[in-house]
Amino acid sequence: MQLFQRGIVRCRCYHIGDVGAGARVAQGENISWVEGVAGLPGGASLTRQFDALLKRIAEDASLDEDTRALAQDKAKAVAAAISKVQESPSTLRRALLDAKSWCGTSASWVGSALSDILKSEAAQQTLATVTEATTKAAIAAFVT
Repeated sequence: MQLFQRGIVRCRCYHIGDVGAGARVAQGENISWVEGVAGLPGGASLTRQFDALLKRIAEDASLDEDTRALAQDKAKAVAAAISKVQESPSTLRRALLDAKSWCGTSASWVGSALSDILKSEAAQQTLATVTEATTKAAIAAFVT
């Protein structure tokens, strides 16, 4: 992506090359992609919950642009980590620790919303399979 600035008008130019058959591409701004959770048990519900949270963050006028972007990044990181929790439980642990720390000081309602998602039946179907003690502890700490 190249960013050109002419006066006060900003133009963004995107170039997407040959990505191959079956590839999925997203182009533009404020794109949320939490499909990774869709393949999990209860994944459709999780996808809806994360999409709703990302939309709520995007529309929150009380957040400045940087805080809004960071809040979305934290939520997306948790969603991505949940989708890969069986392969890498430590990624979920780190995403939760990061989100809890950041949300506690910058956007506490985002942390509460993430906690509600983690408590949902859809998330619990996946999170109940986590066996790594430190990740289980991070999950428990986040939802309490």
